[in-house]
Amino acid sequence: MSNIWVTEQLYPTLRLSLCVEKILHEERSEYQRIQVLQTAYFGRTLILDGIIQITELDNAGYHELIAHVPALAVGAPKRALIVGGGDGATLKQLLRYPSLEEVVVCEIDRRVVEVCRQYFPSFAPAWDDPRVKLVVRDAFDYLAERPGAFDVICADTTDPVGMAERLYTEDFYRLVVQALAPNGAASLLGDQPYFSLDRIRSLLRAARDLVKHPAYYYAFVPSYSGGGAGFVYLSDVPWQAGLDRPYPPGQNDYLTPEIHRAAFALPAFIQRALA
Repeated sequence: MSNIWVTEQLYPTLRLSLCVEKILHEERSEYQRIQVLQTAYFGRTLILDGIIQITELDNAGYHELIAHVPALAVGAPKRALIVGGGDGATLKQLLRYPSLEEVVVCEIDRRVVEVCRQYFPSFAPAWDDPRVKLVVRDAFDYLAERPGAFDVICADTTDPVGMAERLYTEDFYRLVVQALAPNGAASLLGDQPYFSLDRIRSLLRAARDLVKHPAYYYAFVPSYSGGGAGFVYLSDVPWQAGLDRPYPPGQNDYLTPEIHRAAFALPAFIQRALA
């Protein structure tokens, strides 16, 4: 067993460490430090600026919920946008929908895409799908130029640290909603309830002024600090609209109809805080 550990400290009162077998890649791009590590239990792991983004073992909970909850609510989406998502995992999930004619990935750091295509081969083929368009630019500007353009938007972004903090603001939420087509739906990374209830409460209050059916939901992701990932659902269509629709072709590793419903069944302390 290796005695090398990588330690993440996303929150001031918690640290998470993974045992590392090998450093596969490390560089500093124009925007961030990019690392790909072979970890002893979670497999290959992408780390950006010291924060774990994805592992081979437990990524399904995150990516299946951020992609399929809004896509199923819409029903037969034709155009989708992924903000961030340079690892290709959310893209792989959305491409399962035969109705989709175009999926735009708006990723500010091209090197994340290039590195992940090399080191995460299970996601790499998604980039070769002719429906995919990679846009390398700031998502704020891109969204502002695309009012009503997308049936589904997935904000598969980094955590609210540094320049990514502005992705957790009312201004960003407003841009996302403006870029949705009528009856479109979006899912955005929404932070951890045990550590960021004030932020989540503020974002949901803003969301209630923007759409008819905002909601917060949650996935179990053990390699993330706090053990999971929260999401904010934005739409004039209730998330329940997707419950009875069949999954697209392909296999889910995490999502079931029961998990879909249970993801929105929040513990009492969260319900009180977000009421």
